[in-house]
Amino acid sequence: MKLAATVLQIVATCLIGLMAGFFFAFSVDVAPAMRELDAHGYITTQQAINRAVRNLPFALVYFGAAVTPFVAALALYVAGRRRNAALWLGVALVYAAGVFLLTREVNVPINNALALWNPQLPPVEWQRARDDWNAANLMRCLVACACFAVAAALPKRSAPKA
Repeated sequence: MKLAATVLQIVATCLIGLMAGFFFAFSVDVAPAMRELDAHGYITTQQAINRAVRNLPFALVYFGAAVTPFVAALALYVAGRRRNAALWLGVALVYAAGVFLLTREVNVPINNALALWNPQLPPVEWQRARDDWNAANLMRCLVACACFAVAAALPKRSAPKA
C-alpha cells in the first residue's frame, strides 16, 4: 500500500499541475487576447474552444485532478501515514471546492448559455458573461496553483526506518 500511496501522490501532483498550467495559460494568454475581440469574434472563438475542450485527454486530466487527491489521501491513511493523509485530504477539499465546484457553478453555466448565442446577434450582457467567466477562471488558476505548490512540497514516501 505504501507504493500505491506514493504513486497516487505523484499522479495527483502531476494532474493538479497540468490543470494549474491549463488555467494559467488561459488566464494570461487566451483571455487577454479574447478581450480584444468584438462580440462576434469572442462568441465564435469561445464556442469553438468549448467544443474542442470536450475530449478524452482533457477529461482524464480534469476529473483525475479532482479525484486522485482523495484516493491518495485514502491510500496514505490505509498505509498508516495519517498526517500526510490529512494534508492530502486538505489539498483534495480545497481543489474540489476552488476548482471543481467553481467550474460547475460558474464556468459551465456560462459555457452552456454561450453555446446557444448567435454570434450575429449577441446578448446585451455578453461582455459581463465573458468577464465573470474570466474572473472564475483566474480563481481556478490561483487555487490550482496553490494546491500544486502544496502537493509538490509534501513528502511522497516514508522516511526509511533506522
